[in-house]
Amino acid sequence: MKNFKILITTILAVILCVTVNSCKKVENFLEKAPGEDLTEANLFTSVNQLDRLVTTIYLYGLHQNMGWTNNTLSPTNGISEYNTHPTSDMSDESDLNEQTFGPNILFNQGTVSPANIVNIDNKYYQRFIALRQIAVLIKNIDNVPDITPAYKAQVIAEVKCIRAFMYLEMVQRYGGVPIITDTFDPGIAFVAPRNSIEECFNFIVSECDEAINSNALPPVQTSVLQGRITSIVPFAIKSRALLYAASPKYNIAIPYLSMVNSADNKLLCYGNFDARRWDVAAAAALAGLNKAREIGVALVFGTNEIDRIGRYPGDIDPLVNPRNPNTLVPLGTVPTRGNYELSWSIHNNSEIILTFQGHGNVNNAFNDPFRNILPQAFGTTRAGVAGLMNHVKKYEKLDGTPQTWPATGTNLAAKNRELDPRFKQSLIYNNGYFGTGRPIFELAVEAAATTGRNSLGHWMRKMLPININQGNLVPLDIILRLNELYLNYAEAKNEADANASSTDFSTARTNATLDNTVYTPNIYDAVNVLRARSGMPNLPILSQSNFRTRVRNERAVELAFDGHRLWDISRWLIAEEDGVMRGLMEKMTINRAGGTAPNFNYNWTISQHEIRTFNKNMYSYPFPLTEVQKGGIVQNPGW
Repeated sequence: MKNFKILITTILAVILCVTVNSCKKVENFLEKAPGEDLTEANLFTSVNQLDRLVTTIYLYGLHQNMGWTNNTLSPTNGISEYNTHPTSDMSDESDLNEQTFGPNILFNQGTVSPANIVNIDNKYYQRFIALRQIAVLIKNIDNVPDITPAYKAQVIAEVKCIRAFMYLEMVQRYGGVPIITDTFDPGIAFVAPRNSIEECFNFIVSECDEAINSNALPPVQTSVLQGRITSIVPFAIKSRALLYAASPKYNIAIPYLSMVNSADNKLLCYGNFDARRWDVAAAAALAGLNKAREIGVALVFGTNEIDRIGRYPGDIDPLVNPRNPNTLVPLGTVPTRGNYELSWSIHNNSEIILTFQGHGNVNNAFNDPFRNILPQAFGTTRAGVAGLMNHVKKYEKLDGTPQTWPATGTNLAAKNRELDPRFKQSLIYNNGYFGTGRPIFELAVEAAATTGRNSLGHWMRKMLPININQGNLVPLDIILRLNELYLNYAEAKNEADANASSTDFSTARTNATLDNTVYTPNIYDAVNVLRARSGMPNLPILSQSNFRTRVRNERAVELAFDGHRLWDISRWLIAEEDGVMRGLMEKMTINRAGGTAPNFNYNWTISQHEIRTFNKNMYSYPFPLTEVQKGGIVQNPGW
């Protein structure tokens, strides 16, 4: 195992806290923004000072799915200069609509390199800053004079969860990385080894287990501490880590590419396949689901019967009355909001496990983090995230059968109305409802009026609040949500047991329980409960391989734009398949074809948007060139 050299003066000795942009938010613990007066000498003089350090650790350590502000983060730049975009535009989900803007284009063109990787992984340096912050806290927390034993245990459990999640973020990008739990004197260079994949996953799990076994984390946080880690968080992190560990990228004898020194292959994989890893992953997901039931974390369902069925909410054309499809409603009428959309758009709803709450209030839709992902046709000067047809084609019809998309066709509205309701809740589609200020998007007109930046036929709607034009917005940046645990269980249990998917479930429930009061370890229920809340029918009984295909598609739809797809593709080792991260990416061109307002007819054409490049070495990021040049680091293969 080779060594990883870190210069304390440039990474780990960065001041523990910086002045950040306004974090003021209703009922948000991040109101305790750290200031420049906070130093390591006075960090532990009171609980109040300790809490300011905890705030800084959350800001530096927690992952974010939404963008931030400007500039490339460097070893000395602060949190206010963090900049990124959703990872969806590095996969078959979407494309950043302005080709010259945004670093992820480097990945799609196959031009990513050790020299520019920090433009894609902007949090590279932040993670090491946060690791030092956590080590300092754990080392010195006993010095806080007014801390209670219960609060001390809670804080330690919280930062251990953050540390575990940071390591998972690093492992999925780089493979084995150095496990750093101590502090070192400023100005002294030291060499730390890259730990193996097995050691890294074991460390992540041990951090989660320590947080779980401490019983120190509350099931809910008080309003003042809303957003801090609760007792279900370590279960969710552990579940994701063990699912990844059991997946083909890691649970294999030889990695996707061999290291120069074959003895280093364990930096990328376990070095053997063990089916029992799937069993362990299934058990971790089930434990998380049981914990959710225990503390009241539950899927979002509507309050009346039609919402519970989920057929109409979010599945309506804004111009059509859902009770009578032949009756038009006034242009701009807000459609009934679907259960699925509520689960990712309502703050502090019962389904959310963890969010990043460091964005602060947004005064208008053109401020960060919305301006980087807002549709360009809305009026922003930025690009927006456009949905690819590669993703749209994953949505089934309402009867659960595949939708067909010929290269050309007519009556687009009718075609869209046939789709899984999650389509219209995740994407802005032609004549779809977007939100206040710009409720209806006629994408045929937008494409014609927007030089060089057409919509590709769809925009990403997820992450954008329905009240986007009202100002004083609080971005909802979801990191962990309950639906993932259901899908983790279904996938892992199916892989662990070849009979899991083909068992006769004739005595099982014909419909998944909607109220979450009971959950049984049935892989069909684990998927069907998610489908049911969006009005989709249960899966048929399938073979193991066919269930694998369906649950992977279910992840692509249910977890769309949530920051999962890129890492699912990577851990399944399917990036090289045509239309995934290599090859043809498709768009839809929409044209009016007669009719009168507001009931125009529309034709469509599906065609090439771009051809993407994916090389096998891209399954793991390269370590930054500046780190390699310090000496001692073994670079990932192919870089």
